[in-house]
Amino acid sequence: MEDRVLETFLQLVKIDSESFHEGAAVDFVCKTAKRCGFDYHVDDAGKAIGGEAGNVYVKMPATGVDAPPVIFSSHLDTVSPGKGVEPVVSRERIVSRGETILGADCKAGVAVAIELMYLSREGKLSHGPLELVFTVAEEKQLLGARYLEWDRLQSRHAYVLDGAGPVGDVINASPTQENLRFVFKGKAAHAGVEPEKGTNAIYGASWAISLMRLGRIDSETTANIGVISGGRAINIVPDHVEVEGEVRSLDPGKLEKQKKAMIKAVMEAEVSVGVGVEVESKRAYDGFLIDRRDPLVLLAEEAGKAMGMKIETKPSGGGSDANILNASSMSSVVLSMGVRESHTTHEYLEVQELRKLARFCSEIAASAGRLRSLD
Repeated sequence: MEDRVLETFLQLVKIDSESFHEGAAVDFVCKTAKRCGFDYHVDDAGKAIGGEAGNVYVKMPATGVDAPPVIFSSHLDTVSPGKGVEPVVSRERIVSRGETILGADCKAGVAVAIELMYLSREGKLSHGPLELVFTVAEEKQLLGARYLEWDRLQSRHAYVLDGAGPVGDVINASPTQENLRFVFKGKAAHAGVEPEKGTNAIYGASWAISLMRLGRIDSETTANIGVISGGRAINIVPDHVEVEGEVRSLDPGKLEKQKKAMIKAVMEAEVSVGVGVEVESKRAYDGFLIDRRDPLVLLAEEAGKAMGMKIETKPSGGGSDANILNASSMSSVVLSMGVRESHTTHEYLEVQELRKLARFCSEIAASAGRLRSLD
């Protein structure tokens, strides 16, 4: 198992699959499922979101264990720059060669889910019914999971393989995210001849941002301004600027308070600078909180204990497909994969962590019968 899951992972990261371009990765998963003798299905999410391919579902019938069905889910897409990844294994650490991400987020999870297929086919894993779900466009605000065919899934319990940090961390809480878009409207004028006739939209945006509290607001709340676009030339007073940001919090009340504070800053800039302002607020996804005594958490703890591994249950500041699953009344927690510095060209994964994740998920699958008694 240990050498194979590494080989599968190295194959996967070489497959280009930036968001909306997951076709080759979908083919890889489907061919593997077929080779292992499992039924699979690809939905129409790709058509709905303008991508190459849809989400993949693989059904693994029970092999001698009386247990409720359990889902293992992971996403197939990566962030940029994710084309032409060349993985290198050096001193038991996997990195990328060159100027790309590694893609361990989330192909470490995909590789482990595929390993469950191999182990079941070989009769090396006794388990109840397993459902593997591989989503697309997760990195685009969980877009693929929004188009899952829910009636195709029997399980009400899911482990989402997508967490950063050491294997053994179980993410039981995730924030709600609100996206903000501010449009500042000024008046164009020649910057050198008659600037006094203009109203500088960039100045208005800068004024507003300077009044905002950003970054880590408290232990449960963050805020960010991530995109600014506008202006046409250095000799024109800019009349149009767009600013995009976000607020996240585990506490809905704190999220609303921070959002209102950022909008208030924009309104103050409108008055002080004289720019016009449009404000747009849109919910990206809802947060979730799974009780530490939930069967999913207890089962992970039992599996970790069987391996002699410490399990730590904690919240996360990031979103994942688990947010969508929980919003659809499917109890879901996130398992950390051992990935470090994800979404950067310094991303890496220790080989030992990948192997540990495979053993951990195998132990969970083999012990899923406990869900019935824990419910």
